[in-house]
Parts: sequence; structure tokens; C-alpha cells
Amino acid sequence: MIKFFRKIRQNLLMENKTGKYFKYAIGEIVLVVIGILIALQINNWNESKLEQSQLKSSLEFVKQNLNEDIKNLNKQIEYNENIQKAIDISFRIIFLPEDKNYTIDQISGIVKERDFYAVKTAFKSMETGAHFKWINDQNLIEAIYLYYADTDKLSKIVEYNNKFAREKIEEFVYDEWELGTYFSDLNPYDDKRIPRIDNTDVIKENIVFENLLLGRKSKTFSEIRWSKRAIDDATKLINQIEVYLIEQNK
Repeated sequence: MIKFFRKIRQNLLMENKTGKYFKYAIGEIVLVVIGILIALQINNWNESKLEQSQLKSSLEFVKQNLNEDIKNLNKQIEYNENIQKAIDISFRIIFLPEDKNYTIDQISGIVKERDFYAVKTAFKSMETGAHFKWINDQNLIEAIYLYYADTDKLSKIVEYNNKFAREKIEEFVYDEWELGTYFSDLNPYDDKRIPRIDNTDVIKENIVFENLLLGRKSKTFSEIRWSKRAIDDATKLINQIEVYLIEQNK
């Protein structure tokens, strides 16, 4: 094709048709420019399709992460509700001493710990790959960032509550209870051991333990409230992503 155009130019020059030569040369330049523009347009179109394909995969991955969060948040709520049950048994020991329908082992859940951290694999991948610039819905971008900012706050609340259980309640148990009652297999001379205190009496008589119970229970209510809010936010965000993907496919 290039040889064909070159031959035409040479013939025009040899025939001394300078005016026609310049018109032809301009026309050839225009054709080349048009060809370049078309090639760029096709390239941009291909890049845009690739970007949208990658964005769709990333958003689907975000939805998977959000569903994992919802499962973990429901487990977090169940964990806190079990702590509340253990706390209520402790209150029964304190205020209903005549009620013997319990065992002191049932209150061990008070010091249990459970972490929560939102699954951020897809979110971090989108940030690293600069995928957010491909989303043409600012509300969706803001909703994604807000969700992960709020779940970061929830994670800090959970960490603080775990620390309270570990440093306050567990230390109280180590300081005030007779743990030999529960760990007899660790003491090689347990058969010679004589109990010195009654752990139930410690629970009934020590106001510090009651205060710790109240503090622990108030923190479980806060954690449950934040967890339920996070579930609602995750569910709304999943729906928002689905609507966006449907709109992009139209």
C-alpha cells in the first residue's frame, strides 16, 4: 500500500503536476491522521473494556469480602450474647444465693476474647491498582471508604473490650480466686491440697467483681450495636454495588 502511494507521488512529480501533488500529499496526511485517530480510538475502547472488566471483577470480590464480614459480625454478636449470659449467671450468684441452679464454671465465658477485622483483600487490591478512578459513581466510592473506616472503629472497640477482659477481669480472677479448684491436674500434690477460700463467696462479697461485670456487660451492648450497624452497612453496600454493575451493563 505504501509503495502504491509512493508511485502516485512520483508520477505526479514527473508529470510536473505540482498543484495536484500538494493536494494529494495533504490528502495523504489527512488519511494518515484519520488512521492514527481511529487506531487511538480503538486502543482507548479496548483499554476501557479491559478496565471495566477488571473493575467488575474487583467489585464482585468486594461483595465476597462483605459477605464474609456479615458472617463474622453475626458470630461476633453471638459471642457477645454468650458473654451476657455468663454475666447474668454471675449476677444470680451475687443476688440470688438461694438459687443453686448454676455452676461457677458457667461464668468462665466472661473472660473469653474474640477479634473482628473486616476482610479488606479486595479493597486493598483496588487501592493498589487505582481501580477507584474507574468508578463513575462518587456515592459508591464514598460508601466503600466509609464502610471500611467504620469497621476499623469497630475493630478498635473490640480490641479495647478484649483488653478490658484480659487486664481487669482475668487479673482479678488470678488475684482473688483459688484457681487450684479448676486446675487440679496441674498440681502434682493436689491430693494433699486443702481449699482455703470459696470462689463463690468472692463473687458475692467483692464489690470490685460486680463493677467489672457491669463494665463488661455495657461493653458487650456497645459491641453488638456496632456489629448490627456494620451488618446493615455491608448489606446496603452489596446492594449498591449490584445496582452499579447492572447500570454499567446496560
